[in-house]
Amino acid sequence: MIVYIKDWTSAVGRTLSSYINELKEGECFMTKRSTRTIILAMTFCLLLAGAFLTGCNSSKAQVDKPSDTATTPPPSNTDTIEQPKNSQQIKLYFPNSDATGLVSFERTVEVKDQAVIKAMFSELANPPSGYEPPLPSGTTLLDATVSADGIATINLSKEFKANFGGGSTEEQMTIYSIVNTLTTLPNIRSVQFLLEGAKHAGILGHLDTHDPIKRDESLIIKS
Repeated sequence: MIVYIKDWTSAVGRTLSSYINELKEGECFMTKRSTRTIILAMTFCLLLAGAFLTGCNSSKAQVDKPSDTATTPPPSNTDTIEQPKNSQQIKLYFPNSDATGLVSFERTVEVKDQAVIKAMFSELANPPSGYEPPLPSGTTLLDATVSADGIATINLSKEFKANFGGGSTEEQMTIYSIVNTLTTLPNIRSVQFLLEGAKHAGILGHLDTHDPIKRDESLIIKS
């Protein structure tokens, strides 16, 4: 279509030029007024054709121009978002070197599914430098529950008794290291000891552990 318009524009131009030459040579017998009218009409047609041709070229440029918004890929949502870790600060009690009292230490641990008691037992097996672990070697926490009235029942493996080699003083430090550590939690008031699922009057030989044991602040060494 654009080619046709270009050809038509050229033809109009040639016709107009020829017509003007004829007027100059006296070959046309029209009046000057009629001649001026025809020239104006043909000039208008020529301008109109040029404007139409320009508009077509502009439209074609707009159609052919690639759209940035259409080809730009959307932002990717596949990046892995790191989830915050469920960490908690806990307080642990370890016997001092001469087993005359308990020293407190604070640590931050990662806790999953409210298993803070299990995390505490894991940390008690890793004492600070210069301290002995209060748990006998190989001791495993088999189960732990907390009742509505604040009693934490802990079920320990047989190694807790089988691998204990201390006397009554060490026994007291071992038992209260556990009790004082667990009772730092706001929902625990006392600790009931079980060995392989059963209660024992003296789980390590001397202290009565048949009933729940409460916290003993007198054993804590104040800094």
